[in-house]
Formats: sequence, structure tokens, C-alpha cells
Amino acid sequence: MAHLNIYLSREREKWLRENLDDIARNENRSLSYIVEEALVKFVQALGKHVPQTKRKDHRTRATT
Repeated sequence: MAHLNIYLSREREKWLRENLDDIARNENRSLSYIVEEALVKFVQALGKHVPQTKRKDHRTRATT
């Protein structure tokens, strides 16, 4: 599994973590999935090519 160390500012860390956790819970996804998707959208918005438009669902048990 690949890791990406990211520094969050003190001013935004708590707020950002709470909001990302809420999104992950509501979407039934992991926090890492939510962060990866946000980064992909950011890179796409800058006009960069993204090799695969949709990430595969690697969850062992997908819920409905």
C-alpha cells in the first residue's frame, strides 16, 4: 500500500479532519479513499491528465 505524508496546518487540521470523516462515513468509504478522490479532482481541475478516471473498489465487503 502506498503512503503519502501530508502536513495539515494547525488552523485547518481539526476542521478538515471532522469534515472528511463525515464525508467518508456518509459515503461508506475510507478516509484515504475520500482524500485520494479529492486530490484527483484537484489535479484534474489544473488540467492535468489522470490515467484512470475511476478507482476500483477494493473493499472486501461492499455494502448497499
